Amino acid sequence: MRRPRNKGFKSKSPYNDQMRSWSPVFRAVLAQAVAFGFLALVVRAGLLPRAIHGAMVVLLLGTLAVGMGRGLGLGRGWIPFLLGFPWAVVLLLRHPLPGWVWPAALGALLLVYGGGVLTRVPLYNSNRAAWEALLALLPPTPHRFADLGAGLGGPLAFLARERPDSRFHGVEASPLTWLAARLRTLPCRGNCSLRWGSLWREDLGSYDVVYAFLSPAPMPRLWAKAEQEMKPGSLLVSNTFTVPGREPLRRIPLPGRKDACLLVWRL
Repeated sequence: MRRPRNKGFKSKSPYNDQMRSWSPVFRAVLAQAVAFGFLALVVRAGLLPRAIHGAMVVLLLGTLAVGMGRGLGLGRGWIPFLLGFPWAVVLLLRHPLPGWVWPAALGALLLVYGGGVLTRVPLYNSNRAAWEALLALLPPTPHRFADLGAGLGGPLAFLARERPDSRFHGVEASPLTWLAARLRTLPCRGNCSLRWGSLWREDLGSYDVVYAFLSPAPMPRLWAKAEQEMKPGSLLVSNTFTVPGREPLRRIPLPGRKDACLLVWRL
């Protein structure tokens, strides 16, 4: 009798669970550092074939970083960064930039992505199909809606225009992203507000619908917060990312990525 093929081994060890709880940015940097350290040891020990030199070394370094990154649980979307980073370093070493560029670039990144680095929530933008699916989920009567991690404010502005009878509130942690969302929602300020800060400081008890487009890492904590604070009968809606061990009431497919959908839980 032929044995069934093993379609993939998934370790359940606490180590892997802890590793995947790290920030994706930290894991990407760690993958580059480990790949560089390993290759440096190989070169120092004289184990690298002489045929591999120049651009091939840079390509090998990027390939090692990709392998490390995948081992650390990074998705395929990180492959271009892991492959391209060594080439960017080589380019900058050959053509150095003025010293002021680096603090300016760091400051810009912190303004746009700073909140995501701390919360392990990258900047995701939901599409028009997600906005319309959210609109269909809203109660027919006046209600209160919260967008946790409001990003550029697209869902808030759309829903506030479509439902002037209800109140819409967003929370965004990254300063420049918050400012962009604030400007976008200014025409709807009569029934729409936006706060700069941590979503974990937002009391969910007054909302009928809470929407989040975060990442896998904070979903267990978000579920615990929702269970503790949200009132019975209210809806928690997540774009794409599920809560481990909690089957949603509904899954609403969205166009785009293969796994894109709205996941709906009733508290």
